[in-house]
Order: sequence, then structure tokens, then C-alpha cells
Amino acid sequence: ALQPDGVIIVPAEPAVTQEFTDTMHEQGVPFVMLDSYLPALRPLSFYGQDSFSSGYFAARVLMMEAAGAQEIMLMKQMKNGSVVSKQQANREVGFRHYMETHYPEVSINEVNLPLDDTKDAYAAILEDYFIRHTLTRHCITFGSKAHLVGEFLQRTNRADVHIMGYDMVGKNAECLKKGSISFLIAQHAYQQGYSCVEALFRTIVLKKEVQPVNYMPIELIMKENIDFYRRTQL
Repeated sequence: ALQPDGVIIVPAEPAVTQEFTDTMHEQGVPFVMLDSYLPALRPLSFYGQDSFSSGYFAARVLMMEAAGAQEIMLMKQMKNGSVVSKQQANREVGFRHYMETHYPEVSINEVNLPLDDTKDAYAAILEDYFIRHTLTRHCITFGSKAHLVGEFLQRTNRADVHIMGYDMVGKNAECLKKGSISFLIAQHAYQQGYSCVEALFRTIVLKKEVQPVNYMPIELIMKENIDFYRRTQL
């Protein structure tokens, strides 16, 4: 097999990622990390948000809307008992830190929508949750699938319940415009990917040094400004 000149890695399971990066180090192949920063793996560079700060920010924004709430639903998608990325886990740490500091009286109720399950299965889980938790008006998730809850809220006419999530994917954007998603935090995925390629180009071709840690902006998208957000903006 051909040896790559450089690699862009989106970390998944820690053990698998480390095995791969150890091989890259042994072969002298530079790699850049996208989304999740794992300094122990010694990447050439990293592009992504400060996940802890992002989760802290998300909590503060959510509570501006949810002042007086007694409970909040936290939707997760899990595999083998854990979320699928370190990034999401760190966002939750930041979120919980803010909540424990400023709103310790608010209950955070976790709901797991297992990866690769069906919409019908998700609907049953969510229906059961909202029947048992009649005070929930605000939800949050730290992945890109807020639309799973947003679309359910639309189908079941729960106009008084909203979810906050991440990423300007098409289905999330539609729910945001229709009101079932209240806020999205943008990740600038296009810009991150472009910057990763550029960092490898500067290192491999131009033989120049690159900035090792590059934190992306934490931007809030709402119904009122979504039409002015450009996913491909550099």
C-alpha cells in the first residue's frame, strides 16, 4: 500500500485512534486532528472548538431562554455505553460545570437515542420521556442530531418544547427555521477541513512551521440570522 504524505484524523474510539497515530509516528507521517484535541497523541496541528468552553457557552445561552426551568432534557446518542466522540464528552463537562455552578437546582435528565436505531424506536423513547416529564420545555444535545428531537416535536405538535444543538446540517437548519430547534452552535466544518489541508501543505510542500493549536469561533445561529450564515466562508 502507498504511504500517505499526510493525514487528517477525526478521532473516534481512543484506543483505535492511538493505534493509528502510533503507526503514523513510526512511519514519519504528519497528521492533523479535526474536532477533538488529544495532545497526548502529538498531532502536527489541531483545528476545532474548545469543547469545554463550547459546552459552557451552550449552557449559558440555554439558560437565558430557560430561566425558571425545573428540568432540562439532555439527548445523547451512545455506543457501548459512551458517546461517540471525546469532543461531545468535553462539551458535556463544560455544560455541567456551568449548570452546577449557576443552576444546581435544575434537574438534567438524560435520554439515549441509540446509534443506528430507527425513527420509530426514537419516537417511542421520546414519547415515553415527555409523558413522564411534563415540565420539560428545553432540551440540549452536544452532537449534530438535534433534528431527531426537533422533527419529533413537530410531528407531535409540542410547540412549547425546543432543543438546542450543534452543526448547520440541512435537517437541523430546517428545524431551526420551523422553531423546534431554538439555537445551533456552528462548527465551521468547511473552514476546519480547508485549514487542515492547508496545514499539511505548509508542512510537507513549503517546509514551514504551523500553529499547533487552532481554536475555531463559537458562533450562535438562530432563526433570525440563519440565512446570513455561510458554511463555506473562510
